[in-house]
Amino acid sequence: MLELSLISALGIICAWLWIHRIVQARHIREITKVLAALRSDRELPLLHIRTGSPALNELAEQVNFLRDHLLSVGKRTEQLENIQRQVMTHIAHDLRTPLTSLSGYAELLKSQQLAKGTEMEKYADIIVQKSRKLTEIIRNFFEWARLESNDMPLQFQKVDMTKKVEEAMLSFLQQFEQAGVQPILELPKERLSVWADPASIDRILHNLISNSLKYGGEGGKHGIKLWKKRGRVWVEVWDCGRGIEPEHLPFIFDRLYKGGRSGRYDGGSGLGLSITKKLIDKHQGEIFVRSVPYERTSFIFGI
Repeated sequence: MLELSLISALGIICAWLWIHRIVQARHIREITKVLAALRSDRELPLLHIRTGSPALNELAEQVNFLRDHLLSVGKRTEQLENIQRQVMTHIAHDLRTPLTSLSGYAELLKSQQLAKGTEMEKYADIIVQKSRKLTEIIRNFFEWARLESNDMPLQFQKVDMTKKVEEAMLSFLQQFEQAGVQPILELPKERLSVWADPASIDRILHNLISNSLKYGGEGGKHGIKLWKKRGRVWVEVWDCGRGIEPEHLPFIFDRLYKGGRSGRYDGGSGLGLSITKKLIDKHQGEIFVRSVPYERTSFIFGI
C-alpha cells in the first residue's frame, strides 16, 4: 500500500515537472519570437508572461523594456529623417533661384562681343561652365531630396517608349558629335509602350545617356537598345569605355557613391544614378549593371 502511494506521488511529481517544462519551453519560444521580431524591425505586442520562475519573469520584463526602447528610438529616428529631408528640399529650392540668376548673367556675359583669346573671354567661358555644372548638381540634389521626402507625385499614363528613346538620343546628338561618336540605336519593329510617368522616363534616360557619355567616351561606341520580354519593356544604355570595377558594382546606385578617385563615377555629384534607381523603384521596375572594361558596360532597366 505504501509502495503504491509512493509510486502515485512520484508519478504526480513527474507529471507536474513535465507540464512545468512544457510551459517554460512555450514561454521561452514566445520570448525568442519577440526578440527575432525586434531584430527584423517588426512590431509585436508586449510579452504577458507570469510563471513560477522569477528568472523567466525578469527576462520577459527586460525584453519588454528593450522593445519599448527600440520602438521609441525608431520613431524618433524616423521623425529626424523626415525633418532632414524637408530641410534639404527647402535648401535645394532656395539655392535654385539665385543660381538661375547667376547662370543667366553668365550666359549674357558670354553673349557679348568679347575679343577672341582675351582674358575676359576666357573668364566668361569658365563662369558659364561652372554655373552649368552647379545648376546640374543643385537640380540633382533637389530631385533627390523630393524623392526622399515623397514630395514628387508621379502622373502615370501610357508612354510610348520607342518615341522616348528616339527623343532622348536626339537631345544628345550634339554631344555625340562633339565626342566623334555615331550612336547605335536598336529598336524593335513594333512600337513599345509602358504605363509610367513621362517626366520620370525622360529623367532616367537623360541620366543614363549622360553617364555613358561622361564615363565611356574613350571606348568610341555608345548605343541604346529597346525590347520587350517577360511582360516588361527593357532599355539598355551601353558604351565600350573603361567600365566599372567589380568591387564597385554593388554600390553604384547608393546615395553619393562615386567609386573613389580612380573609379568610373569620380567627379560627379553621386546622385544621378541614385535618382535613377529611385524613379525606377517607384515604377515597380528593376535596373542592373553589367561591365566588361573596354568591351561593353550596360545599364539595363525594365518597366
